[in-house]
Parts: sequence; structure tokens; C-alpha cells
Amino acid sequence: MVAKKYKDKAAEVAIIKNKLENASAIVVTEYRGLKAGQLVKLRGSLRESQVELRIVKNSLLRRASEGTVYEEVFGNLAGPSAVAFGFGEPTDAAKVLSKSAKDFETFNLQNGMIATMVCDAEQIEAIGKLPSKLELQSQVVGTLQGPLAGLVFTLQATLQEFAGTLQAKIDKESSAAA
Repeated sequence: MVAKKYKDKAAEVAIIKNKLENASAIVVTEYRGLKAGQLVKLRGSLRESQVELRIVKNSLLRRASEGTVYEEVFGNLAGPSAVAFGFGEPTDAAKVLSKSAKDFETFNLQNGMIATMVCDAEQIEAIGKLPSKLELQSQVVGTLQGPLAGLVFTLQATLQEFAGTLQAKIDKESSAAA
């Protein structure tokens, strides 16, 4: 195995730091036992949800997280770790990663940070089961739309009844005048 030079490691730490700053979700996973083909398939499915899976040495992760809020997440890593950086909706990363953990037996979630919340594996899976932001927005709109539609129909019926009463009054007066 070829040892990386210090400047290569420093460049890698800078790349990781940049990804940490820009990511909306970060999840540490254990990929031990995944075959190369499975890893390629996993990365492809993650990429569709704006999640990047990167295999990084634990020492480089610790060095990149020094002095940041991620220090707690990367503090006690052991064994081969891969880090998933989510750049879209934070819950989307949790959804796709928890689904991937079910699809691949040897792919295990360890911990992470979703938005600004430090999470363990169970919490990441629980967040993955939540409805997406778009689904929640459509539920709110549907909830608001029902009563408003009822109000509109009630007002419309009242106005139609009033218009009918006025028309009857007009017809009555015009027949009395003739």
C-alpha cells in the first residue's frame, strides 16, 4: 500500500472540511463486507438524492472536524468508515440511507448530524420514516383547503339564494306594474 504524503492528506482534510461546511446532513456508516459492485450500486442510488458517499480514514475525519460541531460525531470512530454527505433536504439523506441499510445487510448506520441535530443510528432511521417536506406541505395545504372550500360554497349558496330572492321580488313588481 502506498503511503499518502502529508500534503495529500492536508488536501484531503481540506476537501472533507469543505463538504462538512456545505452538507445539510452527515451520516457515518460502516461498509465492511460490501462488495465493490454493491458499493457502486449504493453510490448510484445515493447520488440520485444528492448524497455523496466517501470512504475516508477516521484520523482524517477527526482532523477535519476539529473545532467544529462535527467533532462529537467523529470523535469515537473505529473500524472502516464511510461518510455520507447530503446536500439536498436533510431528511432525504436519512430516508435514502436508512433504505440502503435495509437493502444491504453489511451497510450499517452509525451516527451523524441531520440539519443541526446529532443522531444515532435509530434516530436516523426514525427521521428516514418521516414524510418529506413536500409531503408535509401538501398535507397542510389539504388541511387548510377543506374548510376554506366549505366556506366558499356556503357563501356562494347564500349569494345565490339572495339573488334568487331579488329576482323573485323584481318579477313580482314587474307583473304588478303591468
